[in-house]
Amino acid sequence: MRKLVSSFIRKLREDVRGNVLIISAIGAASMVGAAGVGVDTVQWYLSKRQLQQAADSGALAGALNHYKGFAITDAATHEVDRNYVDPFTIVRIVNPPQEGDYNGDTSAIEVVVTASRALPFSGIFLTQPPTIRVRSVAKTVAVGKPCVLATATDGIGVDVFGNALVDLDCPVASNSPEGVSVDVGGTSYLDTNLIMSVGGIDYGNGNINPNAGIVPYGLEVEDPLASRGLTPPSTPSGCTQNNFGVRPSQNLTIGPGRYCNGFDVKGTLRMNPGIYIIDRGTFKINAGAKIVGEGVTIVLTGSTSSNVATIQINGSAELDLRAPTEAEATAAGDADWAGILFYQDEMGDGTQHTFNGGADIDLNGVIYMPTADITYNGGATQDAQCLLLIGERVRFGGSNKIENNCSDEIEAIDTSAKVVRVVE
Repeated sequence: MRKLVSSFIRKLREDVRGNVLIISAIGAASMVGAAGVGVDTVQWYLSKRQLQQAADSGALAGALNHYKGFAITDAATHEVDRNYVDPFTIVRIVNPPQEGDYNGDTSAIEVVVTASRALPFSGIFLTQPPTIRVRSVAKTVAVGKPCVLATATDGIGVDVFGNALVDLDCPVASNSPEGVSVDVGGTSYLDTNLIMSVGGIDYGNGNINPNAGIVPYGLEVEDPLASRGLTPPSTPSGCTQNNFGVRPSQNLTIGPGRYCNGFDVKGTLRMNPGIYIIDRGTFKINAGAKIVGEGVTIVLTGSTSSNVATIQINGSAELDLRAPTEAEATAAGDADWAGILFYQDEMGDGTQHTFNGGADIDLNGVIYMPTADITYNGGATQDAQCLLLIGERVRFGGSNKIENNCSDEIEAIDTSAKVVRVVE
């Protein structure tokens, strides 16, 4: 018997006919296991990505509401729910964040969400489905300081038309929420690093710098000078001059005051530092005229909303004007006018101001006309080292170049354009 058993074991050990079956069985089990782990990994990754996207949407909604002064929790929860179809749990929606790089940042919103996800393969062995945890932090961040800002709340805010060539060393922004808030049309070209609007941005091939950032349907840019509460000076109340004019052959120097019923320059004019109130009529600079002045503020006003003074700069005129520094504005009686080159009384809603073709314009300061329409027509050469242009609507039809080499008074004016971004 012992010999028989020993012989059987020896033959079994030496027999190779069943090896393939055993190896195949072991290999099949390994392949099934690997496939199961692979399926679980893909589903886990997909579920986590979907939950992360939902948390990001919630954080963005919360940050936007926080920026606008509204409650954050409902908005954030709604966006998470809208973007994730499976059950989830909100761990927290808080301002400021409680962890991470933005811990304690009062402008940031933190959203933490969890969800349980049963996996097909590992679920065979696990009694509880694994939990996915994601976290998102969003906040408003500054992306640039526009030097052209249209404050209109309807229609087209910034319009670049015809064959205009506009070279800006700074961003452009429009607060209009319309479908076309910024329109760059025709054969015009807008060379800027950033275009932002509350509404849509319309342009064609070759109309803009291909490297420009395009941010439609974003946040409005706050009026950076609203807090100053600027109004036309009340003194002098009487007219310094009425129907002031400079003939082509004249070379005059004038001082601050109230100039009533028109300001018509055909010759050469030097403006001494101070505030010039143009009361009704037109601030008109004709072909061949030349105006120079440093530390100058020109205020456009009237007796009613319908007769607020306007600007008309005609072809072949020359302007070289600089706004007052803080020291110069203080010396003139009001530091709030620091950096302001042109200001239009806000009661003149929709007033038209025109800089026509062929004019050689070097303006340094702020053109602040938040209720006015400003147009640079074809052929105007605007070459400003520092110009901040704020109007209800701004239109470019000529060649214009604006740089941002500004003095401290103008640099201190916060025109920051902001966007809401996920930062963590």
